[in-house]
Amino acid sequence: MRVYSDIRQKWWSRPLGHIVWFLITLVCVTLRKRVSGDVRMVRENQAIVAIWHNRIFTPCYFYRYIIRGKAKMSMLTSASKDGAMLATVAEDYGMSAVRGSSARRGAEGFMDMVRELRSGKSMCITPDGPKGPIYTCRPGAIKLASLSGIPIVPIRIRYSRCVRVRSWDRFYVPLPFSKVTLEFGDPLSVPAELSSDELAAQCRRLENALRDEDYASFYK
Repeated sequence: MRVYSDIRQKWWSRPLGHIVWFLITLVCVTLRKRVSGDVRMVRENQAIVAIWHNRIFTPCYFYRYIIRGKAKMSMLTSASKDGAMLATVAEDYGMSAVRGSSARRGAEGFMDMVRELRSGKSMCITPDGPKGPIYTCRPGAIKLASLSGIPIVPIRIRYSRCVRVRSWDRFYVPLPFSKVTLEFGDPLSVPAELSSDELAAQCRRLENALRDEDYASFYK
């Protein structure tokens, strides 16, 4: 593992990450799981997976549950102390982690993602993270797809029963024994060269692709 001076990590980040992994797994094994859409887009092909930040409680578990090691994947996490904890959770589920965000290690993190894709891995990105605004796509995922030529696969996640955390994104935590639905959207190909207007249009396109069928319920 590479260590950078501008990556924040405390001695307790990794132990806490292992505890969080255990708690997530404890909840996820009770969930009634439903998957729709073409899973092969991620299982059998390289992809840039896009998920809203407030839905990331279950994706790492789904990676092990659905992909089962058939596709190597890396997750983008912030360079903050919280990012160090999340990176540990991802690693416990068999994924690797890239550390960086718009606030810290933005350029370095982007190039690390490019290297991960060139090594044959897929990437998982929360396009509105790490600090929002909620449900607003930043251009990172679009630029990565444009440079790499690898399509973006939007994944919509719904919980039948959950609690909401008082964070900027009103984070979703599913309740034990509730139902979780993972819906794979159609892959989005991004042109190699984009003007600023085209980049903004592609961001809106991804936002639309990540919207739930029940728009009002999904965004409340």
